[in-house]
Amino acid sequence: MTKPIIRYSRKSVLIIEDFSEYAYSLRGMMTSMGSQRVDLVYNGENAIQACKEHQYDIILSDYNLGDSKDGQQILEELCSFNIMKKSAVFLIITAENTREMVMGAIEFEPDSYLTKPFNTHTLKYRLDKAIHKKEIISPITNLIQKNKLKAAFKKCEQVLQKYPKFRMTCLKQQFICLKKLKEYKLALSLTTNIVNERPLPWAILGTGEIYFEQGEFKKAETVFLELINEFPVVAEGYDWLAKTQYQLGQIKQAQETLSRAVDISPKALRRQRKLGHIAEENFDFDTMAAAFRQAVKFGKHSAFSTPEEFIKLTKSIGMQLRGNSDIDRDRLIEEAKSVFIKLNQQFDADATTKFRSEVAQADFSSVTNNKKNVEKHLKAANKSYQRVEELLSANQSLEVSDSLKHLGEQEMVEMILEEAVEQHFDDPRFMKQVEKLTNNKNLLLNAKKADLLNKKATLLFSRKEYADAIKCFTKASKVAPNNVDINLNHAQALLKSFIAEKNTDYLEKADVILSRAPSLSVEDPRYQRYLELVRFSQIIQQRV
Repeated sequence: MTKPIIRYSRKSVLIIEDFSEYAYSLRGMMTSMGSQRVDLVYNGENAIQACKEHQYDIILSDYNLGDSKDGQQILEELCSFNIMKKSAVFLIITAENTREMVMGAIEFEPDSYLTKPFNTHTLKYRLDKAIHKKEIISPITNLIQKNKLKAAFKKCEQVLQKYPKFRMTCLKQQFICLKKLKEYKLALSLTTNIVNERPLPWAILGTGEIYFEQGEFKKAETVFLELINEFPVVAEGYDWLAKTQYQLGQIKQAQETLSRAVDISPKALRRQRKLGHIAEENFDFDTMAAAFRQAVKFGKHSAFSTPEEFIKLTKSIGMQLRGNSDIDRDRLIEEAKSVFIKLNQQFDADATTKFRSEVAQADFSSVTNNKKNVEKHLKAANKSYQRVEELLSANQSLEVSDSLKHLGEQEMVEMILEEAVEQHFDDPRFMKQVEKLTNNKNLLLNAKKADLLNKKATLLFSRKEYADAIKCFTKASKVAPNNVDINLNHAQALLKSFIAEKNTDYLEKADVILSRAPSLSVEDPRYQRYLELVRFSQIIQQRV
């Protein structure tokens, strides 16, 4: 096959490098290849902003950027928030070759990475290969991003026939399409054939994922165990194994699996956070503290840092201090104080975080027997709670309720749980924890009633028995008037009924339900569905 000609004069370039002399050297290399637009930035924050303002074709980023986002964090943020176009090439440049750096690079899949020093010829060779592949594959990934999965699958067939050297890349994209389409039988057949031909890690992983999606957790566990035994540095295999073990009730084994994963790739913030949560369930507060300590450390410049790791770190320190005289109490107390300061500085504008922080500080103050601080932070927590508009998640509700119960604030516990149960009554794990925290038996009975009505209504809706479904959703909404799922289901049934019957009462009722929906965080998985229903309602109203 003829070697592709890359016209660098048509490619815009961003260089991210904190050492100005080396940045100028890189720019010289790119201009010698013909590049006419080469922008320089010297830290991660400016890099993200530059990418928001311009869609670059080539991004060259140093891995270590001093006290700033590193190259791995920049890549993760650009990909996760779709800031970088699919056809762009991202190349990491590094002076180090540590296991931590290499594993980070493998996990977040830059198109290539180079170790300093290198020359223009080496840089051009790597870029030529990466750009050629991206130009061929990006039409497929663009279709997948737009959820045009059947078109993407067909595009894979066309590319595969024309460029057989990219066969495995195309098959991997086809697998992604089949999984998203829930064509599990075809997806499993695809990965099984590949594994029989050659045991590629992504194909083995995909096989386990399909078993997991089908609820065949023991089969999935077997596949993921085989994967990490044969390819012990594939960190994603540990994630899926831990997820499967958790589903099987093997909580301790899931923790051990994630511990092995963070040893391999410690900078994965969300994995550290998951390890911390599972360690908490296992009452392993040393591992919990270590995991959240790492999450705070590696989240310093990450877009994925949340209040969660700060609050959980202070909680784990508090649990270490309770009844344990063989540790350096003063050091741990000072660490917790420092974490609270950082938390309040980083997330000070968020009312929900302010409330959680005050409860956590009251709880920690009780551990250190500082009654004055307990009262001060409880008072502030009550005040903050009045300003909270977004719904607390199930885990957040349990976290603050557990702390408040310990502090003797049962009245506030009941108030928080009443709101939380109304939203999460269909989560068995959550309800099991609620039973330990509440004295309100009616709350638990109403939760069971709402759950039964919602399930019945959802079944009727799936059968397209919209009139009966609406009646059932109406009854469910009287039991749990603020439940997001019930309201969204109810609104969808009304909109479907309007399309079928053209009864404007249905349209008006759906609009009322959507307008009074509780505030949802953008991270809430139901937020996108809410937006889609609002748009659907608006489109229908424009046509009436």
